[in-house]
Amino acid sequence: MRNDVPAFAAARQPRGLVKVNGEILPGWVSWETDNNTFYQADTFRVCFALSLMPYERDAAWWAARSEIFIEILAGFPADPENFTADELDSLIYGRVDDVTFDPVGRKIEVSGRDLTSAFIDAKTTEKWPNHTASEIAADLAARHDLKAVVTKTETKSGRYYEIDHARLTDQRSEWDLLTWLAHEEQFMVYVKGRELHFEPKPSPDDDPYVLQWEQPTEDRGHPVFNGKTIAFSRNLTLAKDVIVKVRSWNAKSKKGFTKIAQATHNKNTVLKGAAQPIGEAQIYSYTIPGLTPEQALQRAQALLKEITAHEVKFSATLPADNLLGVTNIIQVIGTGTAFDQIYYPDSIVRQMSIGEGYTMSINAKNHSPESVVAP
Repeated sequence: MRNDVPAFAAARQPRGLVKVNGEILPGWVSWETDNNTFYQADTFRVCFALSLMPYERDAAWWAARSEIFIEILAGFPADPENFTADELDSLIYGRVDDVTFDPVGRKIEVSGRDLTSAFIDAKTTEKWPNHTASEIAADLAARHDLKAVVTKTETKSGRYYEIDHARLTDQRSEWDLLTWLAHEEQFMVYVKGRELHFEPKPSPDDDPYVLQWEQPTEDRGHPVFNGKTIAFSRNLTLAKDVIVKVRSWNAKSKKGFTKIAQATHNKNTVLKGAAQPIGEAQIYSYTIPGLTPEQALQRAQALLKEITAHEVKFSATLPADNLLGVTNIIQVIGTGTAFDQIYYPDSIVRQMSIGEGYTMSINAKNHSPESVVAP
């Protein structure tokens, strides 16, 4: 496990720094980072008190800037009263989109996105038919002066364009292209600091971040949890059987075919008292030209996984650490319900302020373990 599970009271002395255009700037009173799904940019917000900042960083300086870069760092240094930026972890680095000046409250608030924004804001019609997805990712990273952290792939992108004809003429953002290629490869793509990552999705066998709930006992009349709050939800529509049908036409065989993937609610679980869903299966149909039967089945299974991932969700708040990222899996244990399972983070929001300390909130999802995926 990635974290120390037992819940106990402990003194915490987290520290944070904010860099503006590469220089540490005092005067922040609160900040927030949102590390979210792989298809969006991470975002940040920082609030500065003008009275606490150097004179040369007054409101006029902020109002005149055409480009500002922010880096937010946090951690638990050995000496909280005497530490350097090297002892902290960088949570986000990005470009400011908005600057707000409050002359009454004497505050400056800035918000923006990480360097995913460079790919979102850049349009392209290039196809790279003779390049693999990993080669394209590396090429685009170089264009924006980012380090490419890329897992090698083998399929030429021209093969994907044969399947998805709409991509041949559309002008799309570079990020749309990267997320589309990641989807085709069953990869994830995201920006971390000054790196572009294009790599396989996390596995359920990876080392989990554990949230543990302990029920009250005779000796202890209250529950114990290594967080502050947690709440679960289950979508009963998706808890029904889900069927995904992918119909395709293969030029070589000169005939159409349909492949099916299905998630069936398992009535023979150890939780036999659990309510069973009522009603017909939910059917999702897709027509995707140019696939082989094997590719059509793989696409149906991938779509099924995406759809059923929304079935079970949880939200939680807890004292923040820097161990959990959106590439990690989360394991919930101890509730004694079907909610005890593996989850994948949707969003991790970290906040630090002078008054509230260092906290984080998590939203995560997965399909229920009572749903059995069948080809």
